[in-house]
Amino acid sequence: MTGQRRRRRQEKGVVLIAVLWICALVMWFTLQIGATARFQGEEQVHLFRRAQAYYLAIGGCNEALARMGQAPPSPLDREPGLSWQPNGTQHTVKYRVGEATISVESETTKVNVNSANPEQLRKALSAAHLDEIEAERLADVIADFVDPDDLKRLHGMEASDYKRLGLPYGPFNGPLFSLDQMLLIPGITEQLFYGYLGGGDGAEGNGAEITSNLMVPRKDSLFEMLSIYGTNSSLQKPVLDQENEAKVITWENGGIYRIFSTGMAYNGPPAVTICLIVRFTPQTKHGYEVLSREIL
Repeated sequence: MTGQRRRRRQEKGVVLIAVLWICALVMWFTLQIGATARFQGEEQVHLFRRAQAYYLAIGGCNEALARMGQAPPSPLDREPGLSWQPNGTQHTVKYRVGEATISVESETTKVNVNSANPEQLRKALSAAHLDEIEAERLADVIADFVDPDDLKRLHGMEASDYKRLGLPYGPFNGPLFSLDQMLLIPGITEQLFYGYLGGGDGAEGNGAEITSNLMVPRKDSLFEMLSIYGTNSSLQKPVLDQENEAKVITWENGGIYRIFSTGMAYNGPPAVTICLIVRFTPQTKHGYEVLSREIL
């Protein structure tokens, strides 16, 4: 009898331990499912807000395209802001779920990287806050990347140098077809190329702080100073009057323009910026030709 009682107590102990293990496993699975569901929910919210921001940015692009060719405002206009000119001025368009902040500027005032010489490239790199030695070196690297020959400049790089760095490609030895192809050039980092302003976080409430959270390239970034269009080879400072406001710059038939449109939903980040390069063609059906579109 004593042995039977002992065995029963042992069996009860085993059953109790098994029950406790099962309860612990159930609790662990419950916590995992809850955490996964929470993360998936947060991801879905992020994707939903990004989709909202994307379509707000598209709306801003369409606003700019619809206003191409507008006459400059006259001194008698009560609301001169309704007339958009390609002078880089920011315009904000409010929608039910968010806002789009849009600016339009001439693309042909920027330096054409495909035709600029090393000295002209050096000036642009210096304006992007590189020191003189690094600017001179990188200017030679850029020039060697796009020129058609295999002659290496003093500080430049040709195919053998790319191979030495372990890169699976060499210099184009031809023109760039998209400005962001400059990121393939050794030494051109995203920070140097875009120089982003803003972090894209922290927007809450009704969107009152929306303009302080835009992910837009800095004015002194290579993305803003360089282009693959036009024939300009020298930096041009922004045209400002004494009140530090942009002067009126009219639309030119056949002119090439860069449209920045940043959308952000009122319920929070992320923001989405679309960059359009368009040619103004008032004689055609749509009045414009899209040359390039990029989501930044």
